[in-house]
Amino acid sequence: MNIQVWTDTDLHGAGATLVLKWLYRKSNTFNINDVTESTFSGRFKGALNSLDHYDRIFIVDLDLNEDQAKLADRSNVVVIDTHKDHCKHKHVYKSAKVIIDDSFYSCIDLICDKFNHLLALNDNQAALIEMIKKYDWYKTNNSDSLKLNAVYYNLNSPKTENFINTFKDGFTEFSIQEKNSIKLFFKKFKDQLSSNDVFKGVIKDYNVVASFGTYAIGELAHFLLSKHNADISIIVNTKNKTVSFRRSKNCTVDVSLLAKKLCDGGGHAAAAGGKLTDRFATLTKQFTPC
Repeated sequence: MNIQVWTDTDLHGAGATLVLKWLYRKSNTFNINDVTESTFSGRFKGALNSLDHYDRIFIVDLDLNEDQAKLADRSNVVVIDTHKDHCKHKHVYKSAKVIIDDSFYSCIDLICDKFNHLLALNDNQAALIEMIKKYDWYKTNNSDSLKLNAVYYNLNSPKTENFINTFKDGFTEFSIQEKNSIKLFFKKFKDQLSSNDVFKGVIKDYNVVASFGTYAIGELAHFLLSKHNADISIIVNTKNKTVSFRRSKNCTVDVSLLAKKLCDGGGHAAAAGGKLTDRFATLTKQFTPC
């Protein structure tokens, strides 16, 4: 059987892909494409001529919009996701098999639940899955899950493929090289926190926390949300002149609308981004240091 996987470039996406690799361990071909929601359409369109070669194409942990869902709606496609916004338009799929359920925390949880009867995991594989399931930057303690994410973050591209090759047999303990990678990650992360000021403000009754960053942007945004109990976090990358928006778990605001209005950008309800604009700079002048 020939398998292809399209997955998000994060630890949850890599972990979910690894479980699929274990499920299809006897496959003739197991091709991986790690993308983001913003790069999915272009990459997928570019691969359309080769998609019929695959018996199963899994699209995992990607919060596709309606247009992207229509593009992916093929008879050999299986869509697996837990994003709430994706659930709202899963009716768009007519030909693809859909496993979309926002009652699960992550896709690795969903896959393990749906295919548990086919998984024969050893202790090391089960340990790795538990580490990935517990990965959560809203919990800011330096747990093994955060260390595993640090290892993933510092892998060279293609990250998902390299992660799978590294942990194909599950988890035993971190190697010396991985421990050094973890130390480097947290050192750079802490240096970034200590060298950049953090600001607070209010946008339409939502508490906002903002800072600057060029390293581990998503992780930094979620860390600040948790630390300052904010609704929205904003990270300004002055090097690339971009702005990233994230919302907390309990916030319902669509940050893609903020990104569009303030930064000529877009994205998804929980994560979005755009350009550093004069409109954004004018608004944030009202923010004060934390």
